[in-house]
Amino acid sequence: MWSAAPAGADLLLSESFDYPAGPLVTVSGGLWTHHSGSVTGEVLVANGAAVLNQTLSEDVNRLLDGAPHTSATLSEPLYAAFRLRMTALPTESAGGYFAHFKDAGTTFRARVWATTNGASPGTYRLGLSSVSGTAAEVIYPLDLAPDRSYVVVTRLSLSNSVASLWIDPLVEGDALVATPANGSGFTAAAYALRQANGIGAPVIDDLRVGTNFSDVLAAPIPPPVFSLQPLSQVVDEGGTVTLTGLATGAEPLFYQWRFEGVDLPGATNSALTLSGVTTNQAGTYVLRAANAGGAVSSQPAVLTVNPAPAPAADVVSVVVYNVKGNGVSDWSTNSTQVRAIGRQLAYLHPDVIAFNEIPSNYTWEMTNFVTAFLPGYYLATNSGTDGYIRSVVASRHPIVFSKSWLDGTSLQPFGFNGFFTRDLFQARVAVPGFARELDVFVTHLKATTSSPQSDANKRGAEAAAISNFLVTVYLPTNGLRPCLLAGDLNEDVFRPETSRYESRQPVQTLVSSPTGLRLTTPVNPFTGADFTLSIQATLNVRFDYVLPNGLLFSNLFSSQVFRTDLLNPRPATLLSNDSRTASDHLPVLAVFHNPYDTPFRLSSVTASNTTLRLTWGTRVGRQYRVEASTNALAWTSVSSNLTATTTQLSWSTPVVGPQRMFRVQRVPLP
Repeated sequence: MWSAAPAGADLLLSESFDYPAGPLVTVSGGLWTHHSGSVTGEVLVANGAAVLNQTLSEDVNRLLDGAPHTSATLSEPLYAAFRLRMTALPTESAGGYFAHFKDAGTTFRARVWATTNGASPGTYRLGLSSVSGTAAEVIYPLDLAPDRSYVVVTRLSLSNSVASLWIDPLVEGDALVATPANGSGFTAAAYALRQANGIGAPVIDDLRVGTNFSDVLAAPIPPPVFSLQPLSQVVDEGGTVTLTGLATGAEPLFYQWRFEGVDLPGATNSALTLSGVTTNQAGTYVLRAANAGGAVSSQPAVLTVNPAPAPAADVVSVVVYNVKGNGVSDWSTNSTQVRAIGRQLAYLHPDVIAFNEIPSNYTWEMTNFVTAFLPGYYLATNSGTDGYIRSVVASRHPIVFSKSWLDGTSLQPFGFNGFFTRDLFQARVAVPGFARELDVFVTHLKATTSSPQSDANKRGAEAAAISNFLVTVYLPTNGLRPCLLAGDLNEDVFRPETSRYESRQPVQTLVSSPTGLRLTTPVNPFTGADFTLSIQATLNVRFDYVLPNGLLFSNLFSSQVFRTDLLNPRPATLLSNDSRTASDHLPVLAVFHNPYDTPFRLSSVTASNTTLRLTWGTRVGRQYRVEASTNALAWTSVSSNLTATTTQLSWSTPVVGPQRMFRVQRVPLP
């Protein structure tokens, strides 16, 4: 027995399809049922919508509240509305119908058709009919795009079966198409969906049936909007790179990565990670984002793949860079400043980067920076901070240890009544081929601000504190280790501002004999100048330094102050104004030969009646062993772990027993 008809403009059906994925008839718990036609594949629910397929056959329907409804029992007409997204075009020009009102039997009205008849290539149109037939009676004259969402509204007169169709209407008076009257009334019992040949691949959501146009009309869903665009990146062949984009909009959201215009199988997340990258993967990547409102494409991201380098060169390169992060509110990889920094470092591709002025509140963004511009690099970020900025070290090679020293240390023992502004930050890097790890120290001495003499006094005291630390704490147990100090020392060693203050000579203190550090003077190869500040105003002072210890200094290969505006020709990956956009400081690059990996030879062999003495050239810190044999086939170690402390190493043995041969071997690097 049918229940009584509802009064007023109540909804007779409201279906959001918020069911688990699976056959609609099953997952709806019986709200939807089968009717006419054989079932060769069920209507499915996926991602909160009904998914129809033109290669399958099934008719399903859901009863209207209070059915049956006639013009005598219900204030007519009836309205139906739903969101439609077509994921594949109809295969036949005449198309097929996929949604309609039905009675208690097999009579259908207001059939909605999908067709390519009259549509431009790559688009489709919707039609409508209220009588049986193989084609729509009327076609809505609007080309519709696949993968875009439209709101479809139909109206059915129960007294004469006249049906009307709107697409994306705002009010009932908007443009429509209508079928002719066929003179017969209609008793509405349910609303139905149909799978059949020629319908395309409609995805239907937010189905509503009622007696009032505004009740069934749902606001159009806008397509997604990209809040994070994927960035172009550079990666070495064999490396790993991650491209990331992010869209916002009505859920659910779907992603698809494309490479050179072709969908990448399985690449359906907002992030795309490529491992073991080859040169064949260089090119343009685009992220597509879609929801019920349609699909949009991100800006293209170009992946540049550097061919696999030759076997590791006998060098280690270090960049020091004050990146002017004090007071910056956006340190994301979308920032114009950060991108300019990243492009330069991706081009220079140094082994180690000593950063000054990373904003403390955005230190976490450095992980994203490395992912975008220096994929595979290690980070050390646990430096001290003044509450605004800090130092950070990034390295191509593993950072095995990092520590903050002197943070907040009293400077009274060094002649200043105050405390160390920031810290001395240490990162220990395991450089392949180095017999000992490389210690990179980074500092940022007190700047000259409103009290020039006081600032100069503090800067000098900070330099003295660092020198004292190196001499009394570090060097006694690490004297043979390669190390360097890098950073913004806020004073020009050759041109101090004597008109504003009397210099405490901080740089000279740091490179004094007890510390073992040496002064290097990199210059720009185009200008021959050593100035590093300010590329954004007047470039006339040098504040940024790389101070290696003697072991590295004797193996200094090259150095330079880098700036993009003078490069000729300029690489395509750099912009001319990148240096000026990135910071007021210019980056300083120093390259050192591996101090250990050098040939060696015996420099002397002396023998007496009682003693044999071998002497050979060495590298400080390298280990050797001496082996002996009586037949040149079987060798036995007679002395091991001989560590060089100078550039010559000697070994002696008594001349006793049978005649023996000796050889010196350099212990392989770990």
